[in-house]
Amino acid sequence: MTRRIGDRMWTEFVAWCRARGLQPLPAHPWTLAAYARWCEPRHRYPGIVKRLRAIARAHVLHSRSPSDRDPTVTRTLRRIEARARAKNQGAALFRADDFTKDHTPPAKTPPIAKTRRVLRSAPPLVRRRPVPITRRSPGGSWRSSRDRPDW
Repeated sequence: MTRRIGDRMWTEFVAWCRARGLQPLPAHPWTLAAYARWCEPRHRYPGIVKRLRAIARAHVLHSRSPSDRDPTVTRTLRRIEARARAKNQGAALFRADDFTKDHTPPAKTPPIAKTRRVLRSAPPLVRRRPVPITRRSPGGSWRSSRDRPDW
């Protein structure tokens, strides 16, 4: 890694820290682990390791102990590496022989005879009693007890 690339990585880290109100020097191990997680969708695993090395180099140049060897940071890097490895080992969508020229399609199996379900052409009708028109008598009571609401 050239010095110019390392300086650029350091300035990116400083800008990331300032945007979040964090201290870039001395960087807390949690800050380095959070930065590594932030870099994960943007860079591949080797690039993330290079960035953390550039940050550690800047710490050493400013007579600080490097925080990149802290268990929090190393554990985070191991998890990022495991996810990167698992992403590359995804299952293939197609088999390799699916696209060869001499591939013959599998023999068709005869369809299984299905019994046909027959539905009624029309559902049975339900009779409803005619509802009498309810009126109140001039005295305010209902005409019959059957017509009175249950409230």
